This record gives sequence, structure tokens and C-alpha cells, in this order.
Amino acid sequence: MLQSVAAVFAGGSVGSLIRISLSKLQAPDASWPWMTLLINLTGSFILGCLLEYLATTGEDVGARRIWRLGLGTGTIGGYTTYSTFILETDTRITGHAVALALVYLAISVVVGLVCAGLGISAGEWLGHRRVTAAAGNTDDTGLAAPTNSAGSADFGAQPIVEVDGTAEAGEANATARTDSQKGDQS
Repeated sequence: MLQSVAAVFAGGSVGSLIRISLSKLQAPDASWPWMTLLINLTGSFILGCLLEYLATTGEDVGARRIWRLGLGTGTIGGYTTYSTFILETDTRITGHAVALALVYLAISVVVGLVCAGLGISAGEWLGHRRVTAAAGNTDDTGLAAPTNSAGSADFGAQPIVEVDGTAEAGEANATARTDSQKGDQS
């Protein structure tokens, strides 16, 4: 428990320092809060990628859990800023820039969800690539080779499976023959 709290605290400190440093790049009187938007969108992507990568590559226990809490909850949580996003939206509404506030609100939410989704896709791709490479399934370029559900290399050839005299592509507990073997026996 103490390790988890320490990881979140340390990560949150680092993330907050990064956000504060980046926020200083934007003038306080800027009409469009581009730095907060950039911070929140990149944070959405990074968090989606991190969490999906960790979920794809192993269980959330031990050191992995501490890293997830430190990086995800701590660093990315400190880096992103919902409170500044709401304050900037409110400031524009009370300053009679309602249209600007609504556009900022919509872009932040919609594009934030898109960024999170892209991060999840990237994390899944990276995670599967790591798992496949760890299993030793690489092609001659050193890249992870695609695998089938049995974990063996699968470069697109689907076995033909005969079940009750009907030939189907796919895997099953039946007599399987590759496409070339089926052609040889005809």
C-alpha cells in the first residue's frame, strides 16, 4: 500500500512539473487555450497506450502494478488537467466568448476520446508485438511474425479442415490439410 501511494505521489509530482513548465509557453491572455488542449490530448493518447500495453502484456500485480500507478495515475494524472480545462472554459463563457468556449469544450472532449482510442490501438499493437517477439516468432526482418491461436507462425495460409465431409477454412480438432495438400489428393 505504501509503495502504491509513493509511486502515485512521485509520478504526480513529475507530471505536474512537466505540465506547469509547458503551460508557461502559453501567454496568460491567449484567446485559445492551446497548451492545455495539447497537454490533455497527448495525455489521453499516452494513458490509453500505457494501460492497453500493460493489459496486453501481463497481469496487474507486483511491480507492474506499481509502475502502472506511478506512470498512469501519478505522472499522466499530474500531467493532464481537467480543472484547468474547466476553468478555461468558464473564463471564456463569463468573458462573453460562449461560442469559443463551446468549440473548445467540444474539441477537448471529442478529440480527447479519439486520442485515447488511438492510444489504446497503439498500446495493443505494441503489446502484441512484444508478446509475439518474446515467444520467438520473428521473420527474417526481425519483426514479430503474425501468429495463430496456437502461437505458431502464421503467414496467411489457413488450413482446410474437413468436418463431416465439408471443407472449411480455420482451425478445429479434425483432420487438417493445407491448401497444397488438398490439391495433391484430388
